[in-house]
This record gives sequence, structure tokens and C-alpha cells, in this order.
Amino acid sequence: MMRENIQNLIAEENHNEPYTDTELCKQLLVSREYVTLLRKELKILDSRERKQEYICKEIRNMLSDNKDISNLEIQNMLQKQGYSISSYLLHKYMKNIKLQSIHADLIGGLPKESSSLEIVEKSYHAFENLVGTGGSLHTQIQQAKATMLYPPHGLHCLIVGETGVGKSELAEAMYRFSIEAECLPQTAPFTIFNCADYAENSQLLITQLFGCVKGAYTGAATERRGLIEQTDGGILFLDEVHRLSSEGQEMLFQLIDKGHFRRLGEADAVRQANVQLIAATTENIETSLLITFKRRIPMLINIPSLVDRPLVERLQLIQRFFGYESARMNAPMQVALDVIKAYLLYECKGNIGQLKSDIQVTCAKSFLSYVTKKERIVKVDLPNLSLYVKKGLLRIQSNRQELDALVWKDFHFEPKLCQEPSSMEDDVYSFPKAFYGYIEQRHTTYVSQGMDVQQIKQLIGDEIEQKLQNVIAHIKHRLTPLTLAEVSKVVGNEVIYLAQDILRVAENELGKLDESLVYCLAIHLNATFTRLSQGTKIINPNLEDIKKKFHVEYAVAAKMVNVIREKYQIDLPDDEISYIALYLHGNEREDEGNVGVVVATHGNVGSNMLEIAHKLLNVTHGKSFNMSFEESPHDALERLMTVIVSADEGKGVLIMVDLGSLLTFGEIIQTRTKINVETIGRVDTMMVIEALRRSILPGTHLTELISDIEKLNYIFPKMRAQPQNVLRQKAIITICFTGEGVALYCQEQMKKMFGDRLQNIAFLNVGMIGRHDIYKQIQQILMQYDVIAMVGSVDPHIQGIPYISMSELLSQPDGNSSVEYLLNEAMNPVVLIEQKQVTVPDVVKKMKILMLDNVHYTKTEILKKMCTILMEEKYVKQGYTEAVFAREKMGSYLINEKVALPHADSSYVNESIIILAKSNTGITWADKKSTKIICLLGLDINGKDGVRYLYQRFQNNEVIRKIEEADTEAELREALIYNAN
Repeated sequence: MMRENIQNLIAEENHNEPYTDTELCKQLLVSREYVTLLRKELKILDSRERKQEYICKEIRNMLSDNKDISNLEIQNMLQKQGYSISSYLLHKYMKNIKLQSIHADLIGGLPKESSSLEIVEKSYHAFENLVGTGGSLHTQIQQAKATMLYPPHGLHCLIVGETGVGKSELAEAMYRFSIEAECLPQTAPFTIFNCADYAENSQLLITQLFGCVKGAYTGAATERRGLIEQTDGGILFLDEVHRLSSEGQEMLFQLIDKGHFRRLGEADAVRQANVQLIAATTENIETSLLITFKRRIPMLINIPSLVDRPLVERLQLIQRFFGYESARMNAPMQVALDVIKAYLLYECKGNIGQLKSDIQVTCAKSFLSYVTKKERIVKVDLPNLSLYVKKGLLRIQSNRQELDALVWKDFHFEPKLCQEPSSMEDDVYSFPKAFYGYIEQRHTTYVSQGMDVQQIKQLIGDEIEQKLQNVIAHIKHRLTPLTLAEVSKVVGNEVIYLAQDILRVAENELGKLDESLVYCLAIHLNATFTRLSQGTKIINPNLEDIKKKFHVEYAVAAKMVNVIREKYQIDLPDDEISYIALYLHGNEREDEGNVGVVVATHGNVGSNMLEIAHKLLNVTHGKSFNMSFEESPHDALERLMTVIVSADEGKGVLIMVDLGSLLTFGEIIQTRTKINVETIGRVDTMMVIEALRRSILPGTHLTELISDIEKLNYIFPKMRAQPQNVLRQKAIITICFTGEGVALYCQEQMKKMFGDRLQNIAFLNVGMIGRHDIYKQIQQILMQYDVIAMVGSVDPHIQGIPYISMSELLSQPDGNSSVEYLLNEAMNPVVLIEQKQVTVPDVVKKMKILMLDNVHYTKTEILKKMCTILMEEKYVKQGYTEAVFAREKMGSYLINEKVALPHADSSYVNESIIILAKSNTGITWADKKSTKIICLLGLDINGKDGVRYLYQRFQNNEVIRKIEEADTEAELREALIYNAN
């Protein structure tokens, strides 16, 4: 019934102003979230998209009547019909219409025997393995088939979609389809290339694609064929194409236009290649790709995210992935009904890729219980689910009807009836095929060592998490050091060749050197060249000491640098010679301690980073620390302290952390252990490599290491840990403009909803106006409390701390599920943004003034008048007036007992605005108090400086006197703005 109501309302809506979900929910008396859910299930576009469709339909009608009509004429005709549209939007819509027209021509231009969908479906099977072929992917697969079948060699195509939606799978299916349809021979190559792998070095990226001639750039020692040449006669799939530089995109569209290209560095030679391009991106193509490049890609395929696909397709994916795991482990499996429901409803931001990985986590944990308990069947129950997956069960109430129609009992999988994943499915998100055999093997080993079941489950469970996080991070374990070919993926072959070249000079002088030195030197030189290209000065403060202490190595390093200068025309400063000398000395260096490096992260991401760094540098110096999200800070602190002690070699320890309570541990550990500990609150793979590389250099100290890492070009606002307490009381911040009214009301409502569950939660009221900046107030709170949520009428946008609006809180009077779950989990504090000081904020300068003179208004009349002005000028949204009155019912607020400050929830604000009304006659406002000055706020968080400024001015009795005596708008503005300091 509700679905029909939504369909009826939208069918009868005004095409000029389609209903928003908020407007629909008010008419239907249900929550906005429920309306949005039903609308998506009905595959109805949102209001903005529907309006675009309405406008495009009118444009198509105009074009069908007169194909030569100009854009200006179309714009005028649309405006006469009530549509307000800018020239920019019209141009964009016209472009989309032309693309759709091209697509229609493509389908019409197919060979007769394959122009019908039914014939194509019966003849070919390449797309059958994709879930949604007859549903949410129906249009996309039709586009894909048209792309491959279009004569003579198919069309170039761009696939757009979020990470994990299946862009790579679609591209490979398109290739298989072209083979099946005999558009390509069986031997046609299909080359996959991820542009992100070389995004930091545009020359190497272009070289990978187009090849290069010898000497094309520094370090290009040999001639090379690119992937374009190697894929001649086939398909080249370019993933993350937005990482391709503008120069690379221009070279590609030359290939698309004319079928020929030049290698990097070629001036005259022209090479031919017949290559069909399939590109993919996760980014907005309007801003990430050149217009000239986009124009040459006639087919655009948008892949929907998992949340936009129907639950029945999600269920098919879930069944498929559980079936794969049953076949992999060669054991029957029973999956509990609640597990299926949780996977159907949880928030899966990584789309299909994450869904697969999450299911494998659960299956691995369940398989461990199956082995240790010697059960007959693998039982997948709720305890084996990750916490964020379990949260899906909170959404059952709003999806109950559809769920009951889809699933009603446990699911059973028999390995003989389940297929193993194909090569296309067995991707970087998957476990190794022998993984379950590995679990059995480890169990047998631990049993033979006399361990009990609980110990075995703990040990193997940790290994499961370790291996799975490696999969999620796209890192595969290896038992041997990285080869030169593998290192070249990080620094490029040219730098490898250069390092080998100059090390031969060193070996002539010093004898045989350690083979791993080539890896370290190549990475170091790559970083050096990057710094030089960016104009960053290279300084070694110990230059003179190194010259004296390691004079032999320094002399050899000078010869190596001379080779670089002569062969590659790169001048390196003396400071760089000293660094190379340290590497040479490190080959036979004294047994001295290093600065310890510990990578501490939630989950196992840190272990993966460290593994890569160890293999690249051929060291085992670093330590990793993995903290689970369920682990208490106290337990984690004790474990990390043990790791720090083992990492310290007498020169201190650098901790690189990702977030949360880990930021606070360093100082506590330093106090307890007396080990010098420094913490950097950001970590990525390149930072870990650099930290390890620098930490093992002779003479390196902790302070120098910290300084070097923080100067890296890719580190933005640094987060150095501040002293805090680890075990802090949980707190909820209630927030509004004044710190009273709404804030206190929200506190009372939450206590009514959750009762005793809040007895250990502190409620802290924060106002945007007052003596202290709001962010300073919050920062002080975060230093003393573990804040799990912010509730109120203004969202301060503090990263990492969820905000719940007053309207959301009150929409579920029996208990808000968002708050309920937050009560069970501690969220991580964040480092706050720098405070901004403004003398006279812009929002005050553009403030509207309403002089009421001697006309008498009641409180209700003046509020309606002021709200109407803001509504008519589109500063605020529908419902703002009602929200202001609702806020006033909770409690009015008079600054200095002279100025009324009505306001509403910031969610109703389109653009920050203030309107001030001044009356010569008093208006009864609060508790029979009278006021002549009413300051109505229409502010979001960006207007915080304005309300703080006004609060300070209104506290000044002299300012109040001047406002009350002002006869003109100019005099009133002068009282507020001038002499502000």
C-alpha cells in the first residue's frame, strides 16, 4: 500500500518541483529513511534526477520537432514552461542526450542476427556468471554487448563505479563475449593494467603504456615496447584510468582518433596499433578526466553500488560466496538464518569485493570450530560474524516484509553441489585455495604440541585474521625476498639499472657488497630524485663528521655520484654523497643500535605495510602491533608496551599509528618504561618504508627521524599525540547555539529513552555562543572524556564522532537504534581542525535588517514575518518556520536579557544568514520579559563565527543602547560592526 502511495504521488507531482523524500515522508506520515528505501526498491529516481528526466524529455520533444533548434531557444522555451535551468546545465543535458542517441544508434547498427537481446542471450554465455544479468545489470550488459559487437572493431568504453562493484569482472566478461561472438580470434590478447601502480611517476606510467626510446628521460637506458604494442589486435583494460596524467590521456586519444602513436621520446617515427580500450574509474569523470579524452569514449557504462541493487541479487551473491567456501573446504556447511539476514542488511561500503571478504572471514572462523570440535558440519552462526556485520540486524524492522519473502530458514551447502570460483572470481579478494587445508594442518600441529582447544582457537584465529587482512589489503604472502622485477614496480626499472650501475663502481673499490644494497639504494635514489624535482633541499647535518669518520666510503660515494652526473646528467649535492657513504658503510658497519620503529594499527593493516617494507629493504628491524576493535584500551596498552620494550635498541622508538586511543599510548609507555617514545598519528606504506630506511642509517637519532618523516611531501596536517588518559569516562555531547534549550531537552529525552543504561555516561552541554570557541570546548572535552556521540540542533562535523540530529533522535520515541549501538561501542577521538579567528564575519556583514518602527507585533507575528523573508529568498528549507516555533517551545533565550535569539536545527539551512529586527515598542518574549531586538539565526556550522561575534557584541550594554536608539539601518549596522575590536 505504501509503495502504491509513493508511486501515485510521484505520478501526479509537479514536474517543475518534484517531491523530495522529506516532502513525501510528511505527506505519508512516515520516516524519510523509509521513503528513501521504498523509492529505491521501486527503482524511482530521486527528485533531482526526476527533474532532469522531465527536462530532458521536453528537450527531446523539441529536437524531434526541430533538430536545428539552438540551445538558447531551448532554454527560453523551457523557462516558459516553468523550468529554471542554467546554460551550463542545459549544455550538460544536451551532451547526455547526444550520448544516449549514439547508444540507440549502436543497438540499431548491430548485425541483424545479434540485434535482438533474446538471440544474444541464447547464443552467448560470457555474462552468465555475473549476478544481475536480467536485473540491475540488464542495461549495462546490453551496453557491453553493443560495445563489443559494433563493427568493425568494437567501441572504446569507460566503466564507472565504486570500488568493489565488479568493474574488472565486467571487463573480462566483455573480452570473453568478443571471443564467443568471433569479434576477436581466440588468441587475441587481453591485457590488464592498473594506472595507480605508477601514478607517482607519470613518465614511467606513459612508458608502460606506449614504450620509450633509449634516453627518453633520465634513467631510460634501453628501448622498451609498451602495452599498446603488446596488445595489438586485442583489448587493453585500463583500471583507475583517472590516475593517468593529462599528457597520457592526450596520447591515448591520439591513438583512439588515428590508430597510431609514438613511443616516449620519439619525434618522427609513427607506430600503428589496433587496440580496443576498456577503461574503468571510481572517480567523477567530469572532474578527473580531460574533456578531449571523454569525448572519444562513446560508451559509458555505470555499475550500480551494492546498496542500489535489489536484495534478491545480494542474496544470490551471498549464496554464491558461501557455496564457494563450502567447495574450497570440501565440507558441508549450515549457515544460520540470522547470519544471512545480517549479510543482506549490513552496511557494505566496499561493495561486492568486501562482501566476499567478509564472508570468508566468517567461514574461516567457523571452519576452525569445525576442526577443533570435530563436528560433522561447518556451522556458521552469529558469534563468528564481525561486529559491523552484526549491525545489519538492526535494520530488520524496516525490511521485515521483503526479508520474510526472501529467506525463512537456515541455508545448507554441499561441497559436491557447489562450484569452485572461476579464475575470474578467484581474485585479490579471495583466500588462497589451500587455505582451509592450512588451518587443518596447523590444528594437527598444535594438538601434537599438547595445546588445549581454547589456545589452538586463539592462535589459529589470529592467523586467520592476519591472512585475511592481507587479502583485503591486496597483499599476497611470499616466502622469498622480493625480486628486482618486483622492486621495479615501486621505483621503476630505470632506477634499478642506475643503482646496479653505480654499485659496480663501489664493488671495484670495496669488494663484494651485500646483494640487498641495490634495493635500499634504488629506493633511496628514487626518493632523492623526487625531492630534487620538487625543489626540496637535501641536507645532512652530519656531513662533516661523515667525511672524517667514513672517509673511504665517502670517496667511493663521490665516484658513484660522478657516474650519475656523467651518464645521467643529474647533479647531486655533497649532502647526498654523505648519505650514499652511510649505505656503503652500513654494508660492514659496527654493531650499533637503531631507532626502533613500531607500526601500530587497528586490524592487521600495519603488518601488511611492514611486510612490504621488510622485503623491499631486506631487513627485519620493524615491529608491528595489531589492535582489534573489540579489545579494551587497557589490554592493548599492556601488549603494546611489550612490543615497544622489544623494539628499543637504546636509541628510542618511533610509533606510527592510524587512529583512536593508539595516539595516546606513547607518552604513557614512555613514563612507565623510561624509553624515549615518539608518536606520529598517520601511517601508510611509503612512510613505513622511509622510516625503516632512515632508522637503520648510522648516526640516526629519533628526533631527526621524526623531523624527516614529518617533512615528507605527502604528509599533510600532522597529528602528534597529546597527553591523555586511556581509561576515560564515556560521554555524549549535546549541542545547540546557546548550550541551553535544545541541548538540555535532548539530554532529558535520551535519559527517558534509555534510563539506567546512561548511568555511566556523562552528558556535556556545549553552545556555539559564549566565552569559548565551540571547537575549543569540544577539544577540552575530548581530552577528558571518551565521546561516543554528539546530539542536538547543530552538526559540528567532527570527524570520527557521529552526530545525531534532534529530529532523528525524536523520530523513534521508543529508542533510537543509532544511539543504542553507540552506547555499546567507544568511538575514537580525533584531532580537531585549527580554529579560525575572524574580526567581522561575512555572515554579519551581509545580515538583513528589519526596522519595525512603532508598529506593534506579537512574538508569533514577528517570527512568521522574519521566517517568511528567509523562506522566500531560499536561505532556508521548507519546515524552517515550524522548526523555529518548536525550538521556542522548548525554551526561549535572551542574551543579556535584551536580545532574543530564535533559531532552528541547522539541517534546515541552505545558506547561512542572519536577520535582525528592531522594534521601538517592546515585544513580550520569555517569562514575561520584553525585548526590542530579535536576532533570527539561519546558520549551519559555517556560521559559527557569526553567532559568536554577535554574542560578544550583545553582551556589551553600550552596543545594546546604540541599537535601541538607532533610527536607520545604517546606524544599526554601525553599532554592530564598527569599533568591534
